[in-house]
Amino acid sequence: MSAAVPPPEVDVPESWRLVSEETATPFDVRVVTIKAATRIYEDADLRERLAAATGTETTWRFVFASRVRIRPAQPASRALTELVSDRASSAFVDVLEARGFSAVDRADTHRFAVGGDDVEATRYRARVSLDDRDLPVEAYFAAWPADEEYLLGGGAYPLSLPAGEPFDRGAAREELFGMLRSIR
Repeated sequence: MSAAVPPPEVDVPESWRLVSEETATPFDVRVVTIKAATRIYEDADLRERLAAATGTETTWRFVFASRVRIRPAQPASRALTELVSDRASSAFVDVLEARGFSAVDRADTHRFAVGGDDVEATRYRARVSLDDRDLPVEAYFAAWPADEEYLLGGGAYPLSLPAGEPFDRGAAREELFGMLRSIR
């Protein structure tokens, strides 16, 4: 039996809070086992502001980090990295939909630096409904090899807020990528 996968570390701003932590075995057959540990954080300040402005307890600004371990260990390869990324990206879309995002569409990909490597991040556009309003959100997902494991990260933020609430989406994007770079 293989050892438990330690949860990933991620540097989040002081106002963010851990809302979920889980360990799962998404795949286990005698010859290959995949285990994952995931943490999800939310922007608690934004949640409180939206609750005060709309009377709704929700936020569309979150970040997650996962550590995926494949046993027996496999050397990172382009094919394995693409497989892990494709499967996890599909699961990320499911997470977005479970959080109330609709019309989730893959928009494009961007590269960003993690350590000394360039990592590909997939950008998604989506919508969230609040009362009679339909608000735009943006989400990113990335997966990259780290030693004999894979690290996954992603998150989302609104592109605008209801009731004239101030929000800097450019700063939110930069903060998201800063958190993704910090995953270890």
